[in-house]
Amino acid sequence: MFNKEAYERIKAEIPQEVEILAATKTKPEEDIIESVNSGIKIIGENYVQEAKEKYRKLKDLFKEKNISFHLIGHLQSNKAKDAAEIFDCIETIDSIKLAEKVNNACNEINKRIDIMIEINFGENQKSGIPISGIDLLIAQIKNLQNINLRGLMCIPPISKEEETYKKMKELKERYNLKKLSMGMSSDYKLAINNGSTIIRLGTILFGNRN
Repeated sequence: MFNKEAYERIKAEIPQEVEILAATKTKPEEDIIESVNSGIKIIGENYVQEAKEKYRKLKDLFKEKNISFHLIGHLQSNKAKDAAEIFDCIETIDSIKLAEKVNNACNEINKRIDIMIEINFGENQKSGIPISGIDLLIAQIKNLQNINLRGLMCIPPISKEEETYKKMKELKERYNLKKLSMGMSSDYKLAINNGSTIIRLGTILFGNRN
């Protein structure tokens, strides 16, 4: 169930330019419909297969309400074609191989897609590219015709949120990018204080996952 009161409260307390992404992993279509009807403009899903099933039922609503559909979980290269078809933005690009797969899939369907680069701050179990690889990846992405690089995304190491967010803001400015996707239910205020433009909220809007 979507918590409209929480949404309205958060919306009132954050800067107008900060966008709220509703993270809807494991949540039923009814919750997504309720969130969209309450004013949410960005829906984020973690898994392509789950997103694909929901999109089949919700695509008309998304079109009518001008919803931006984002992939916020790791993208496996064998799912690039499906992702290119259903999403408006893929926030988790972390290699040129993945970017090329998405670009080629978009080329086949005559589509341009927004992407973000996911940054990894030294956690081997997480996806994302290390800071040392960003220069080359951005240079390579610029040669791809069907994708627009919009910004950067991260999931910070636990207890290192603030220093991570400060570094992300520096990177956004260094590469002259528009978007920073960072901050979740527990730390979105800290993320906004350090320049986040998209906060990814799940628990605070929908309660704990099933």
